[in-house]
Amino acid sequence: MLSRSGRWIYRNRYLVIAVWVVALLAMLPVAPRAQERLLPGGFSNSDYPSMKAGELINERFDRHRIALLFIVGHETEKPYSPEFDREARRLIGQIESDPNVAEVRSYLTEPNWLSDDGGLALIEVGLDLQIEDSLVVLDEISGRIDKIDLDVVMTGAPPLYRDIVVASGEDLRRGELVAFPLAVIALLLVFGTVVAAVMPAAVGGVAVAVGLGVVYYVADVRDMSVLSFNIITLLGIGMGIDYSLFYVNRFKEELAKGLSVVDAIAETHDRAGTAILFSGVTSVIGLASLLLFDLTVLDSIGIGAVIVISIALLSAQTLMPAVLSVVGHRINKLPVLSFTRFGDGVWRRMADGVMNRPFLFLVPTVAILIALVIPFKDIRPGTADATILPQRYESRQGYDLLQEEFGWEISTELMVAYTFEGDPFSDENLAELYAFGQALANLPDVDRVSSIVNLRPTLGIDDYRDLYRYPEAIYDGATLRLLNESVREGAVLFHVSADLHPFSTEARALVDSIRAFDSLESPYVYVDGGSAHTNDLVRSLYGRFPLVALIVISLTFVSLMMLFRSVVIPLKAVILNTLSILASFGALVWVFQQGNLSGLLNFEPLGITEATTPIVLFAILFGLSMDYEIFLLSRIREAYVDTGSNRESVKLGLQRSGTIITGAGLILIVVGASFVLAEVVSVKTVGFGLALAIFIDVTIVRILIAPALMRLFGRWNWWLPSWIDRRLPMLRAE
Repeated sequence: MLSRSGRWIYRNRYLVIAVWVVALLAMLPVAPRAQERLLPGGFSNSDYPSMKAGELINERFDRHRIALLFIVGHETEKPYSPEFDREARRLIGQIESDPNVAEVRSYLTEPNWLSDDGGLALIEVGLDLQIEDSLVVLDEISGRIDKIDLDVVMTGAPPLYRDIVVASGEDLRRGELVAFPLAVIALLLVFGTVVAAVMPAAVGGVAVAVGLGVVYYVADVRDMSVLSFNIITLLGIGMGIDYSLFYVNRFKEELAKGLSVVDAIAETHDRAGTAILFSGVTSVIGLASLLLFDLTVLDSIGIGAVIVISIALLSAQTLMPAVLSVVGHRINKLPVLSFTRFGDGVWRRMADGVMNRPFLFLVPTVAILIALVIPFKDIRPGTADATILPQRYESRQGYDLLQEEFGWEISTELMVAYTFEGDPFSDENLAELYAFGQALANLPDVDRVSSIVNLRPTLGIDDYRDLYRYPEAIYDGATLRLLNESVREGAVLFHVSADLHPFSTEARALVDSIRAFDSLESPYVYVDGGSAHTNDLVRSLYGRFPLVALIVISLTFVSLMMLFRSVVIPLKAVILNTLSILASFGALVWVFQQGNLSGLLNFEPLGITEATTPIVLFAILFGLSMDYEIFLLSRIREAYVDTGSNRESVKLGLQRSGTIITGAGLILIVVGASFVLAEVVSVKTVGFGLALAIFIDVTIVRILIAPALMRLFGRWNWWLPSWIDRRLPMLRAE
């Protein structure tokens, strides 16, 4: 299929290398700075009901969604002492001088904003901007704080995102320092020579650098989330090395047959090149599916990953054959091991065992996968909080102080805006407000409702009518504050508190119950808060996920059917892929949601599974798993064409591809495992999930289950209805 292009690359090898050198030199200055162009956040959508509620509440009640919290203390002085107050007022004045600060509230006006022992105080700063713009303003505000004789700890959403960006950058550098050396060691185990081992790492490194340079410029023209950067880099490293690895392996085989360098390049490009091309296409299909979600962080991962994988694929198809054309037989120079194919005998015996006793291997391995899947039924998708950061970061320290010193419990706090026409204190509107307030208070799990019609349980509608007949005569401080802060013409704000984790399924159910009061003809209930946003996020993602998964699976099925001229093989492939991915999801729930192995992996259990993680891993793993399936099946098909024997072709295919698939899998396991060292739990989760899923795939699925099923299906493996065969283009894999 690609033999002619392989010969063209050989003839123009120096030109191809020169083009890549120019591309590398052009991108090297900007590739290390790609992360600087990415924005914080990315987990919200302006169409979410909670976002619309936040906009309404911000506009009507002057409440700001983005806030900084300063926790202030002094070594010797207590709040309200002259020295403490003087320094606190200086701090507030410096903060208020920033034009982006909309309001400042503090313990000076909120007496309950003191720690339990009275030694610490709170200052809240409302920002009139979006989270994406908050990091620059955060630096500006920090720069205005000059020589304050107070201990200041800053927390809230902007500092949290800033620390996540910093921690993610450190995680990336740590992962790269571990991944590349270990990947080279794995390549040495596969090839046994320094030259052969270094080449995939070098070509893969070029692809990553060029890819990140492209991401740098793409981020100039569209918003991309910084939280996608580690995943993009992880995939670039892994796939850049993997594609080149398969190419080098086949080139060495062709040289070993006695072919000339030009013929070896042509044959490698024709066979391995086709398999690599289809592998890349399946990976791109999976990752491009992330573009179908209306969420910036997923959109960013999809765009970035498609860019880096496409460039990795292009480098394997052009740069690698060009470099091999120059290197030629020197690919076997500098041997460091006494063997270059360290498992041929093992794979031969393994293949014989699977062929002779397929059920003996099939039944227990499928049982293991099903056992791994079981915890997945308890998945609780949600959004993470500051606990994804280690305690050495300031925003995390502030989060812990709020709980330990101020008694801030992890609970569900919702702001509910009830809108209507006219005067809030008219008899009709007040009766509706009272009924709504009582309905909120009577919902299961609701502990407290604060509003102008929920002052005390003993008050009825007649009492409220009397109270608000002359609202200007009210002198009670708490009631006056409610009137000033939560009542506007045509809208009243209700604060709903529940002793539930804000990201739990029960909290999300509470949001649904409150929204159920809304009228279909005339919407009037708006719900904002962490639980409402989580509810919208999960509904948006998982309402669309089944359709997206179906599209990915269908496109992959058709691609494999074109490549292998079979209906049975693609069907088995997508079923096995789905089963292995679900097994890795179950393991993630067991480890990160339920907290097993938290001590070993050094993290705090989240109690939830971050909602985007399963979707991201599905997009990554479905394509990666298909890579190994394609390389295994392409070798089996090649042997089947030569021998006509299903049993013998499976044995030969496993024997010829077992080492290289294991080596390629080992590369990605090493890359994924290197990110398990990350301090940000979400990065650690993706790294662990990737490493585990690839381990399952290259051991249990590709080496045991897939060959056993090939043995059992016999000639039916290659069944394709004639009416489909006539309509498919004729392609040839390895």
